[in-house]
Amino acid sequence: MEPTGEMYNSCSVFPYVRKDKEGNVTAEKWRAYFSYKDEDGKRKQKTVTLKTEGHGKGRGGKPSAKMQNMAMIEAEAIRQQLNEQAEQAPENHETVAEYFGKYVEERANSIERSSANELRRILKSYIAPSIGKIELDELTPDDVAAWVTKLSKKYSPSTVKKCLTNLRSAMRQAVDRDRLVKDPTRGVKNPQQAHRNPNALDAKGRAKVAQFIALDPDKPLNVGFALAMYMGLREGEICGLTWKCVDLDEGTVSIERTIGRDGSKWYVKEPKTGGSRRELYAPSIIADMLTARLANAKAECLELGVPFDENMYVTGGADGSFMQPHYLSHRWRIAADALELIGTEGNRPTFHDLRHTFATAAVTAGTDIKTVASMMGHANAAMTLNIYASADREAKKRGAAVVEQAYMADVAQHAKDGSVIELNRTGTED
Repeated sequence: MEPTGEMYNSCSVFPYVRKDKEGNVTAEKWRAYFSYKDEDGKRKQKTVTLKTEGHGKGRGGKPSAKMQNMAMIEAEAIRQQLNEQAEQAPENHETVAEYFGKYVEERANSIERSSANELRRILKSYIAPSIGKIELDELTPDDVAAWVTKLSKKYSPSTVKKCLTNLRSAMRQAVDRDRLVKDPTRGVKNPQQAHRNPNALDAKGRAKVAQFIALDPDKPLNVGFALAMYMGLREGEICGLTWKCVDLDEGTVSIERTIGRDGSKWYVKEPKTGGSRRELYAPSIIADMLTARLANAKAECLELGVPFDENMYVTGGADGSFMQPHYLSHRWRIAADALELIGTEGNRPTFHDLRHTFATAAVTAGTDIKTVASMMGHANAAMTLNIYASADREAKKRGAAVVEQAYMADVAQHAKDGSVIELNRTGTED
């Protein structure tokens, strides 16, 4: 294309292919290259991957003229859009960090404080030091891919995934608002995460914890441990549980609040998802512990000369304060060390592993996945299935035996009516 008086004064298109790890072609794409001069007069080039797919078959194996023409038409439309944006905001040199910062503050009005602060941390710790200084219009998929690779060498796959997911969300917003022509995170994949089985307690470990809890059943810490192992509650849900949400007559516990963290401050908040808000039936051991704990809590209030309030926290103090989740986890680590507990994955179980223990035991006992998901407060059964469905080896053995028995029963039944095919030694019909 001939140069014009516009900022993006020329463009060209070239074919390329995408291949998988085995070298197989997965897509035939086109790239457009737009030439322009920056404010210092230096010639630069902007690359955009086009939507046009397929190369066609021209002479000598070259892409067909028809497909190239389609790519040029799309490239020209993008060139015009780029020039329109340049005319509307000729002095706009907003960086990735600046745009992401605006994105965060806009979202902060509609998300939890802790979530907003997490986005600010991602900006400060992961985006700003690396790709933050790149102008938003200049950020390319190659830049993003290099950034992901760099992060992956230092941080866990889950951390890198979180960073890329949030950057992608911001960039897609920029496209929707015509701030960008193309999403620069397109085609950049999350790092692969190795599947980890839950580090749940086995039967011996569960017995140790059950005996430990029974020694002092009305103790707030032991009630917290029991709510995790017997009902699968999260530490924040346990610490946020009030007496108002406990119905001893019906034997139910309702999860309506949780304890969140904003920097160094803990605060009461709504459950993260609708699924997390749920009503659970308490097993008899939990009902007995809660009954004992309630009597103890009322006695504490009487001793201090303060009226008992149903809005007081089950594991909290008579002054109306709640137990901080990190304290619950800390005291569990001490208990786990004293009991010499080892999880099914060979590691010392964390407090969250008590929740894993509950779910694994429920699945192993034959509780259907949807019910377990509901009890756990998962958004969907797929999450539960992915984590727990194959966690127990003995359950796998029993499953294999059940299938074998079913097949043998089929053979026995149909052998009677002569419908089973008689096979010779080669495995074919006689």
